[in-house]
Amino acid sequence: MVGIKTASLGIDIGTTSTKLVVAGINNLNQCDGSSNNADAQRVGTAQNSIFIDFNAEQKYQQPKNSEDSFTSENLDTRSEQCPQSIISALASCIEKAMANYSNQLKDSLQKISICGQMHGVILWCKGTKILRTVDGGYELHGTVSNLITWQDQRCSANFLSSLPASAGPISAGYGCASILWLQKNRPEYLSQFDFAGTISDFVVSMMCDLPEVVMSHQNAASWGYFDISSCSWQTDVLEEAGFPTSLLPKLVSVGTEVGRTVGSVLGLPDDIPVYVAAGDSQCSVLSTQFDSHQAVLNIGTSCQLSFLPSSKSFMESTHIQSWPYKATKPLCVVASMNGGNALASFTRMLKSWLQELDVEVSEDTIWSKLSSMTVLESADTNNSVIINPHLLKERATSTPETGASVTNILSHNISLPSVYQQLCVGLIRNIHEMCPAAYLLDNSISEIICTGSVFIRQPFMLSAVEQVYKNLKVSVSKTEINAAFGSILMTEEE
Repeated sequence: MVGIKTASLGIDIGTTSTKLVVAGINNLNQCDGSSNNADAQRVGTAQNSIFIDFNAEQKYQQPKNSEDSFTSENLDTRSEQCPQSIISALASCIEKAMANYSNQLKDSLQKISICGQMHGVILWCKGTKILRTVDGGYELHGTVSNLITWQDQRCSANFLSSLPASAGPISAGYGCASILWLQKNRPEYLSQFDFAGTISDFVVSMMCDLPEVVMSHQNAASWGYFDISSCSWQTDVLEEAGFPTSLLPKLVSVGTEVGRTVGSVLGLPDDIPVYVAAGDSQCSVLSTQFDSHQAVLNIGTSCQLSFLPSSKSFMESTHIQSWPYKATKPLCVVASMNGGNALASFTRMLKSWLQELDVEVSEDTIWSKLSSMTVLESADTNNSVIINPHLLKERATSTPETGASVTNILSHNISLPSVYQQLCVGLIRNIHEMCPAAYLLDNSISEIICTGSVFIRQPFMLSAVEQVYKNLKVSVSKTEINAAFGSILMTEEE
């Protein structure tokens, strides 16, 4: 870490993995290129260059449900993750970072910034801690629920229609909706818990042993029943609906220090400032350093198209929402439930079919083959398979829950490359239907910056964006760890 004045730790607790970066700060007048990573992503400020010096990623074990899960019914509609698998992945990333610097990171680490998957909710009781095990790992001790993720669908359309009006969007998988579902269907189970938050709020609480949960406006907006104009919960509305408002976290602005590490939790040094958890979508966008003439298309497990509003009079449409960003800045976001999760389902389908034919191929091998397939000539829509990738119903739509579909199947257009590439096109066409190129051009946006793991691992996806948004310039970010890096930038003064 020679040449680095200070180091920051950025963490992204995603849907399928946890990513971590160590970022250093060099004075621009003394920058000696001493980063471990010669191709490090750098963001220059007036005085300093902030750059990624190290990164790590750890995928979760296959998500599993505990015996004391939220419900034993309608398993197909439930999406839960075991928090222990997430904590283990985070501990692994931190261990790799410490080993990379021979524990010198403990002396230079100045702050910890965290972001993560939004909308979801995890509940826990007082006294819950992360403790070191005899074999050197880390385990949760205390009463903790599974994480209900943003993909959860237990809140049916009928249930959602019975809820009071929310100042912002409310949908299945949103924290407040899930808690209201528990209040109606599992009140005894819900009543045992003292705290609630997103998974990243939970991690911040564990790191600092906080007496109360602290949540950023970004994560609060993703829960529903949050008034973006006053930056406050709709407490009265929730109380009338029977919501246990004692579970609502304290709200602060993004970039707020909320505590300091204690007890060498997860192998971290003590007394390091930890900042309130931010939203992974906003952090991914910020890391690109985009401007008002650019939109950012981020595809990880899901998909979001984000851009700055063209004026203060921007009006939300059915699909385009206003999300909290930095300070008082809003961010216009078009969010799709369907992204890399649709490609992963396609890969699992292929593996299952091959197993039926007594052929064993790993999912990693299938991913590798798909990503290396030759890009076909620009497809003729009339002669191509048309794939509607709605494995998950989009939130901002009133269309029936019909699921995904494949049409225009012809004898000559069903090769694996053709089908896979049209799945990619279908995902981009889906976001285009929510936010057409014409709308972006009318708002003075001339370029789309593509970011996220899907663009790094599946090169054809960039071609799909170029096909669908053909009137706009399309570029790609060169790193897939944007959210973790962006969480650090969220804590930097503008």
